Amino acid sequence: MRRSDLAWSRPRLVQRLQQHLERKGWPRVQMALLVALTGGAGLLASFVLLQTGLHTMWLRYPLALGVAYLVFLGLLWLWLRTSASDYVDAAPGDLHVAPDHISTPDLVSGGGGDFAGGGASASFDAPDTTGLGSVGEGLGSVADADEFAIPLAVLLLAAGLALSSLYVVYTAPVLFAELLLDGALAATLFRRLRGLATRHWIETAVNRTALPFVLTAIFLGLCGAAMQAYAPDAHSLGEVLQHAARP
Repeated sequence: MRRSDLAWSRPRLVQRLQQHLERKGWPRVQMALLVALTGGAGLLASFVLLQTGLHTMWLRYPLALGVAYLVFLGLLWLWLRTSASDYVDAAPGDLHVAPDHISTPDLVSGGGGDFAGGGASASFDAPDTTGLGSVGEGLGSVADADEFAIPLAVLLLAAGLALSSLYVVYTAPVLFAELLLDGALAATLFRRLRGLATRHWIETAVNRTALPFVLTAIFLGLCGAAMQAYAPDAHSLGEVLQHAARP
């Protein structure tokens, strides 16, 4: 690698793009919009799953979040397709990429890692009463909770979703910078700066976002199991609250 290439290592290029994003655009506002659309997709997925007969909340909520995560990746792809040309001038002067040479990322094609096994979109089998016996006994005590238990559970549910969303929004500048580098500028920069590690933009997106989605899916599953134990006949959060309001 030449001396001039060493000055533009991957961390330095990501930092350059991040600074440009923060100066020229509103990456956190844009990510907040993507997260809001993702949340809407999750709610719609949960409603559709409920209408198809999946009444078990501990299973339906994580599955709906998995669908939302796929939508989130699709929104990131759409952001790359529509926004890459606005930030190409953030590349180093001697490596400036003309808009004609920007590569448009493919949502599924190769060139790097895929997100199989990323965790947030994993499938779930039907509940096994023998394998969940000990868990069921532990959750059975929720049925004896006092009148404050369900409001507290709802608050915890909202707080968990808010924290995961805020994390993704807060880290948006770095995520967008890496997506630009791997998705739009990689074909030119990696060819000229030999020695930089190549990645597919989906691998970058999953590495940056899978953990909060997986933790949120686990949290939703636990909350759903607790609410199901408290109100066995309830199929949704609204029905759980109605059950708690009964005298």
